[in-house]
This record gives sequence, C-alpha cells and structure tokens, in this order.
Amino acid sequence: MAGPRPVLPQGHGELVVRPPYAEWAALADSNARAASGWDFEIAGVPADALRMQARREAAEAASAFSARLGVRVREAPAEPARIVMTGHQPQLYHPGVWVKDFLLQRIADETGALPLDLVVDSDGFDSVAAEMPCMRPEVQRCKAYLAVGEQGACYAGVPVPDAHALADFRASGLDALGTLPTPALTRHFATFCDALDAASVGATSLAELVTFARRRYEGAATDYLELPVTAESALPAFRVFAADVSARAGEFAAAYNGELAEYRSLNGVRSAAQPFPDLSADGGTFELPFWFLDRGRRRSVAARVVEGRTAVVSESADIVSGRDAAELAAALGQAGVVLAPKALALTLFNRMFVGDLFIHGVGGGRYDDVTDGVVRRFHGVEAPPFAVASLTMYLPLGGHLVTDEELERAEQRVNKLEHNPDRMLAEADFDSGEERARAVGLAAEKERLVGGIAAADADKKALGARIREVNAELGELLAPLAVAAREERDRLVAQKAAAGILTDRTYPFCLWSPAEVADKAG
Repeated sequence: MAGPRPVLPQGHGELVVRPPYAEWAALADSNARAASGWDFEIAGVPADALRMQARREAAEAASAFSARLGVRVREAPAEPARIVMTGHQPQLYHPGVWVKDFLLQRIADETGALPLDLVVDSDGFDSVAAEMPCMRPEVQRCKAYLAVGEQGACYAGVPVPDAHALADFRASGLDALGTLPTPALTRHFATFCDALDAASVGATSLAELVTFARRRYEGAATDYLELPVTAESALPAFRVFAADVSARAGEFAAAYNGELAEYRSLNGVRSAAQPFPDLSADGGTFELPFWFLDRGRRRSVAARVVEGRTAVVSESADIVSGRDAAELAAALGQAGVVLAPKALALTLFNRMFVGDLFIHGVGGGRYDDVTDGVVRRFHGVEAPPFAVASLTMYLPLGGHLVTDEELERAEQRVNKLEHNPDRMLAEADFDSGEERARAVGLAAEKERLVGGIAAADADKKALGARIREVNAELGELLAPLAVAAREERDRLVAQKAAAGILTDRTYPFCLWSPAEVADKAG
C-alpha cells in the first residue's frame, strides 16, 4: 500500500524519519535476509559472494581511512554482521544532512552494526563555503569561501587550501557573524575553524580537510567510520561491479533510461535533466554511470564492443578492454583505473552489496526510487528498502514571520487606494469637516456615475472620463493614507525577505553545537 512521501520538516527541531526509527533495526535484518537469497551473478561472481567481499573490503578501507581522522573511531570486525550507511559530499552541509550521521551513530550503538559514512569525494563542486546571515546594515546573506571549484575537478582532486585561505575563511565568517547579536554562533564557527587548522596538517585533499575537520568538531559524540567514494571505487569488489555494468552497458542503459522515463511520467517531470539525465546511446557506444578519475580530474566514460571485446573508452581513447566482464575487471585492476560511480550507481552498489540499511535525506530518498526500478529491471530482484531522515534547525535570530495573507491584505489596501479610493473613506482621518464633506460628495458622485454607465443610452466615454477625474480628486484627498499603505506594504515585503534569510534551514553545521543536533537524533 502506497503512503505519503516524506516532506521536509518545518518546525525548529522537527525530525522526520521514514519508516519510524523503531523499525530501522528490523528493516536492516530483513534486508540482510533478502540479500542472502539472491541467485544472480555479477561478472560471473555469485551475488552473495560479491556482497561478502564488498562488505569486508569496505570495512577494511573505512578502518584504514578513519585511522587518520584524528579522533577515536570504532573497530571494524573482519566480517561485519550488519552494516548501516549514509553519505554526502564533503560540504559544509546543514543540520538536516548532519542529523543522518548522528542517527547512523545511534542505530550502530543500539544494534552493534558497523556504521559507515560515505564521503562522496568523487563529485565536482562550484565552491565549499559557509553561508550565513549578516546585517550590513540590513539583513542579508554573507559567504565565507573555503575553496572554489574548477572545471572537471572533484573534491578528492583539489589540494588543501593554504594557511592564507584558511585565515581568510575564518576572518570572513567571524566578520559576518559579528554583525549579529548571537555570540554562540561566533563561538561555534571559531571552534570549527580551529578544527580546520588542525586538520590541514594531515589532510591531503580538500575532501579530507572538510571530513577531518567535521569529525574533530563532532569530537567524542561520534565514532562511526568514514569511507571515501574514491577509496571504495578502487576496491576489487567495486571493480567487478563496474566491469559487469560496462560489459552489459546496453542492457544497463535500457534499464536506467526506461526507469527514468517512467519516473518522469509518474511525477509530471518535463525536464530531461531531472532527476538526472539519461545515459546516451550512440550506435554501439553506451555512456556508463561512472567517472574516469584521472589525476584528480573526472572524465565521462562509455563502453563499446569492438571485435568481440568490450572497451571502456573516454574521449574516444580506449582505457581498458576485455572479452567478458571478468577479464574487464582484471584489466581495470591491472591498469589501476578507478571508475567512480555517479549518483544512482553509487547508491545501487552500496545498498545492494555493502550495507544492510542506507539512510537517505528527503531528496535522495525521492530520487532513489529510480534506483529501485533499475535494480528490478537489471538484476531481477527487489532492492533493499532504505530509510529517510531530515531535521530542521533555525538559528536563534528571531524575526517576525510575515504570512502571505498579511502581504495580500496590504497589497489590496494599496490597490483600493489607487483604483477605488471611494471605498477607503472610513479609514481616513481628514483635517477638516470641509475635506470630509468633499470626499463624501465625490464618492456619492462616483456611485451615480457607475450606476449610470450601465444605461443603454449612456455616454460611456464621457462617464468613464469623469470617473477617472473623481478617482484622481479622491486620490489627492487620501494621498497621506496611500503613502502610509505603500510604506506598510513595502515594510512587510522587506520584513518577509529578512525573515526568509533569518529562518533559512540550510545554514552550515558549523553554526550549531554537535550536542544540540545529536540530542535531536535521540
């Protein structure tokens, strides 16, 4: 039975989870049992065997990477009984994303599962910045930039910002926050900047810097493991998966594009780019759902069959080739080629072959319905169901929330004073009885004119002209009232814009205490 989709929480401190958190542990167990019954193969490897290999390798890789975080992390068993996962790009994301990490921690603490957070360091980006409200002197948005993206670069391929850039980030943020009457925000941001400075010593990329700093900012509140997507993509189990998709690129593209078409039809989506573009197919060449990572840069890849061999190509140049998926996987390993997954392939691999429960945000959960359909079409099984979670936190800045109804009433007053001033006499405070009498007389004349214009023999042109003259005379008498009405409307418009800035739910996690968000996760 279909239920309502999760929607973003609106109230401060409101947490949305689907299904209810009390069902998460049972859902992980159910997913594990279902996966144990799969009987399909991936590049000639039984699905259950590949799943065991992928889980073991992911745990080992996450342990190795997390040992460098600079904080205490939990020990990963050689053969994890349960694995719970979430993930996001290494951005300064908002508490609605951050809460997934604390829920990951909670479910792991309560069930003994191994918690893995995927660092999507293979994605490109425009910038890594902390956006925050400021008053200069009116309320507006300010940004402190940590790094700016480059064409073709990914988080993992961008070096750690130098000491000057870190100092500028700190100074810009503190300067903006200093315009607000909230010293707690300044303290939180300064503490995070301290974590950035400390993390810059051991980090080797922008992705590592942000991840290390976030974990140091969280401190003892968490001990889950981090797993960069670039590291996972280099593991043998993932290469088998990537080789299988490449060797069956036509089938995968058909499943992928077919499911996207169905999603767009069901949801009334007209844009061919939403929720993500189709995989292109040009004759016997099929775009793959991966990036070829080459010296910190991302390049699109495709697969084509030439004389019985599948070649993985980028920019018309062959990268590797093989007669079948198994040979292709071996060739990827021998060449040291890393094919990093795009969005759908990333969650498909981790939901199917690594985790027992994946925690999505509201947006990711909506789009991963497409993944369910691709799995059904391509692998012939049902994908393990996932959980969805999000949180809304507002900064303690106050501000009156102007409603649309208030604005509409103010706009209606302005319109009446401009077009029907005769209806506003009751709100006017005239300077003299003579002015009032004149206004009442003009209003009565307009009423007669409006009544007369409907007559069959009426001179509509003349009557209409006189009505406009009467409105203009009334407008002069009510000018102070009209000025006040416009000022009130403009004040509400400005107040609504300011409140929209002050009550934005997407400000970065480094403006909140980790303990405050952890508390919302239970």
